Amino acid sequence: MKRLPHNVNSFSVCAADSHAERGRCVPRVQRGYTLVEVLIVVAIVGIAGAIVVPQMLAAGTLGVQAAARVIIADLLYAQNEAIAQQEERGVVFDVANDSYSLTKPRADGTPGTEVLTENWKGGATENYVVSFVDDSRFRGVRIISADFGGSPGLTFDDLGTPDSGGTVVVEYDGERYQITVAAFTGRVTVARL
Repeated sequence: MKRLPHNVNSFSVCAADSHAERGRCVPRVQRGYTLVEVLIVVAIVGIAGAIVVPQMLAAGTLGVQAAARVIIADLLYAQNEAIAQQEERGVVFDVANDSYSLTKPRADGTPGTEVLTENWKGGATENYVVSFVDDSRFRGVRIISADFGGSPGLTFDDLGTPDSGGTVVVEYDGERYQITVAAFTGRVTVARL
């Protein structure tokens, strides 16, 4: 660029989108956003969030999905525990009381089972009972059905194979999920009904 003569007013010679700096015209560079632009974007995101998020994350929906995940996790835990301990582990559902428990053979060797006790769950006797009624995370979630070959529960042998396949259905406010255990493999899947 050419230098401006010292006697020329630099502001009157430079174009509207530039400014004079040390006698030269320097184009102005716009950086950033104006406050109005930022406020408009924030308003749009806020409106979209207020409309979309409640529909996607209704409390009951989250509760029934969490209940399904907990059941799946406990079924897999029972299966893995059976393999690790080389001893049967069971999951017995109590549909009437919206609860279930993990079981193992009785310690004294008599026929039947007892509720599993785990130290990481507080160490209390027979502490592996999950109640959707008592647990505030699952308030309102119901176990609609549990059918494993005509029984409300299943047992995994020392190889992790279930004695039968079957399903558990959980519900909250009309939204239902079905957890399925495959008969031979013990593979656990979930589907929305």
